[in-house]
Amino acid sequence: MRGRRPPEGGVARRPETTTMNLRLCLDIRNIIFEELTRGVMEEAPRVRMLASRVRRELEIHKMGRLEPYGEVSGVDAGSQVLPLASRRYAVISALVYTLPGGERYYRPPEPLVLPYTVSNERFEGTLSLRRESMLFETACSFIDDGWRPQLLLVDGPLAFGDLWSRFGRRGDISRLVEAVKGLMERCREKGITLAGVVKRPSSRHILHQLGLQGETDLSDSFLLLHALRPGERTGLFSPRVDRPRVIGEVGHPIYSFYGRFSRGWSIPPLRVDLPDFSLGQLEEVAGYCYGSSLWNGVPLPILKADEEVRISKRFMSEIYAEALARIGRLTGEVSLLAPFWGEGRWMGLY
Repeated sequence: MRGRRPPEGGVARRPETTTMNLRLCLDIRNIIFEELTRGVMEEAPRVRMLASRVRRELEIHKMGRLEPYGEVSGVDAGSQVLPLASRRYAVISALVYTLPGGERYYRPPEPLVLPYTVSNERFEGTLSLRRESMLFETACSFIDDGWRPQLLLVDGPLAFGDLWSRFGRRGDISRLVEAVKGLMERCREKGITLAGVVKRPSSRHILHQLGLQGETDLSDSFLLLHALRPGERTGLFSPRVDRPRVIGEVGHPIYSFYGRFSRGWSIPPLRVDLPDFSLGQLEEVAGYCYGSSLWNGVPLPILKADEEVRISKRFMSEIYAEALARIGRLTGEVSLLAPFWGEGRWMGLY
């Protein structure tokens, strides 16, 4: 768009819209900068005090970098959402990645189709439940098909609270509980050590254990980033201490520890869940997770499974374009696949 012609001998001005946008950006920058700086400066002394107290009162152990297992498998699940205007549509997949051979194992992906009369919270809850169910079901099939890793790492918790029960359907909740129970029993019977790796823990189990939950609204993971040194872990605790209601009994008590597997200042400790029958391998599991966390503090089998199951938006847009072409040939009504408003760019429409 052309700007106004400058007066004789004058200087051209930028369009007013550009000036206003720059002002808005500057205002946003200033408020973020000022709020973050003020918040951190006010909070820093209390964080240091709490971290020091946690370190004094908590049982802390050093971890060695161990390679005690000849074969380790990581399991992860993923979901891709196609934001169609006609319905809520997603595809769920799960994959097992085994080291050192790099073998991949997966079951056929599963679609999820719900009408827009279902709330977004209900859709997200159902998607999360089915994604977790497929992860555990794929791990069960993996073992049923004869695979016997010495250690099986699951991306996510082995202990579930009641969060999803508020949004998921009873059948989906039951499916997840049965899948977790099934994997527990298979691993126990086949002598496979099982552990769940929680990459983004937001819980406050340690704070409850130490009676500090009323003194701060911070998470365990953030405080432990300041309380633990790289290569240290907490002692075991029950993840049900502050979460008495769970979505279902999985057949075995679950115990957990936090471990700081990375030296990175921006990478908080991870939580590792162990069923009772794997507690005899506590030191080996902790040492393997620490020794194999080569990037972002995540154990390598989990990292590889995450990479393999992840589907890019570019790939999804290519599938969408192919579906558009097919619908066009069959019906001539490509608008039947119209995307949700604002999603057309990455879906390749413009």
